[in-house]
Amino acid sequence: MFYKKYQAASHLSPFVECFYIWENVDFEVHHQIIESPPTAFGSMVFNYGDTYSFKTLGNEKFISVPQNFITGQATQNYFLQLPRKIGMIGVVFKPAAISTLFGMPMYEFVNTRYELSDVFGTEIDIISDKIREENSKELKVEILNNYLTIKLMKLKKGPDRTDYAANLILDQKGMVNISNLMSELYVCRRQFERQFLQKVGMSPKYYARVRRIGYLCASLASKKWKIDDWHDLIYKMGYYDQSHFIKEFTSFTGKSPRFYLKNNLELANYLE
Repeated sequence: MFYKKYQAASHLSPFVECFYIWENVDFEVHHQIIESPPTAFGSMVFNYGDTYSFKTLGNEKFISVPQNFITGQATQNYFLQLPRKIGMIGVVFKPAAISTLFGMPMYEFVNTRYELSDVFGTEIDIISDKIREENSKELKVEILNNYLTIKLMKLKKGPDRTDYAANLILDQKGMVNISNLMSELYVCRRQFERQFLQKVGMSPKYYARVRRIGYLCASLASKKWKIDDWHDLIYKMGYYDQSHFIKEFTSFTGKSPRFYLKNNLELANYLE
């Protein structure tokens, strides 16, 4: 399996976390299941492989995703049911970037995947065709770099305080005091939460929870931590106590932390 992240052009760094390409010609198991926690990022995905399906935590049935789609924040774990032939390229956006670049209300994109052509019209079909016809992975990335650069050049209003706040929460892995952040930005709570809902899709406090759990799950899945002392982990991640940690973790993932550590189905387990 091939999975690689690519850095965006430097002028896009305030908006784009990375690009990625994910390919596999013949999966060993048909309908292989991959699990993902809420990542705290929005994304735009162009699929040039076979159609795949997804479901969210608590739903029994998988549904087919649009061929090319845009999605906002996820609030729970979700699962991908993969075909034998995988081929896709994605843009991983900073938390407020989709709204800043395209003027979209992100509360409408939470836990939802919309067909790109329904949102952007025929212009996105041209980009999709170019990606599908291009064999070079690097040139596929360049197509998206160029597309987003054109969007940036047409932008009348750049990143604002909401972008700054969301990116700060992202960088600090959700461990941010929201009241202190509002004081730093000289904004009232009601205004801040309204703007954050518009540009990120949820309240700043809830986004911080999503970011923290996403970072924690990714770290557990990639086995960066050998958990000899769960109390130390709980302290480092800013939870009040073990009960709070377990309740929070289970509400997002549907699994206890110990079970997730040993039995998660994240993509990291399938990469060499």
